[in-house]
Amino acid sequence: MSRSGSSSTLSELSSQLASAVETAAKSIVSIHARRRIPSSGIVWRDGVVISASHTVRRDDEIPLTLPDGNSTVAKVAGRDSATDLIALRLEGTKSYVAPRADISSLRVGSLVLAVGRPGPNVSASFGIVSAVGEGWRTWQGARIDRVLRLDLAVYDGFSGGPLVDPSGAVLGLNNSALARGTPLALPAAAVDRVLDELLERGHVRRPFIGVAVQPVALSASVVKQHSLNGDTGLLIVSIADGSPAEKAGMLLGDVLLEANGNELSGPDDLLDALSGVSKDGAVTLKFLRGGSVKTASITPADREGSE
Repeated sequence: MSRSGSSSTLSELSSQLASAVETAAKSIVSIHARRRIPSSGIVWRDGVVISASHTVRRDDEIPLTLPDGNSTVAKVAGRDSATDLIALRLEGTKSYVAPRADISSLRVGSLVLAVGRPGPNVSASFGIVSAVGEGWRTWQGARIDRVLRLDLAVYDGFSGGPLVDPSGAVLGLNNSALARGTPLALPAAAVDRVLDELLERGHVRRPFIGVAVQPVALSASVVKQHSLNGDTGLLIVSIADGSPAEKAGMLLGDVLLEANGNELSGPDDLLDALSGVSKDGAVTLKFLRGGSVKTASITPADREGSE
């Protein structure tokens, strides 16, 4: 390629990225809800702003600066600490809703932009997707179907702003707090699922039974004696006072084997089983105690994901 051709290509890419920032900026608000610099939020639906919960340090009226520079006040519709998302309602304000990108074709190395409004003007950071994971669980237990790890700078005030593709369409919501030391983005589909619950009830329902567990290997003789399918269980190492597990008579040292017929080989298996229990429903646990296999039916409590 000639020097002039290369220069032209770079100039076109530069212009495209600048246009992408301009497109994204139409839906980015500045949120004034902490002592330091403002954080960013996205007009995700008509009358609804989504942002990173850890950046919004108040629950009463939230001052916002809209993309056009005008000021308004939003109300908290709900929070979910496990995904670090907060939903804010805008009343009487019409704003540009961020367009969504299709992330199904996103690959490691794809060019992306993190865009934020940590003040009156929009700012941007350019980089690539460094990893695309199939699924993970946040440190507070929320299951995310896909993880987007980023090789770019997420500056102060960028959390809660969008990750966009070169067209300016939103791939996800940037967050610097969910994985320490590693900037990542919550995919748009995950944001939508959480937002639906926040708008409906103000929190995300996460059933729990109040136990802490750790994997433990089962001896070959135990597996054979009880005709078990797996050779790993979950040892109960603590039980919360007044929890559903305590009320159901579970004891320290019990080894959980199955939940609703599904093998339990790691803590995530138990969390996945509980997440499938409907409100007021029960989970049937199969467990070892004193050399005998027993069962217990436990109705999980509703642990709200709000802060």
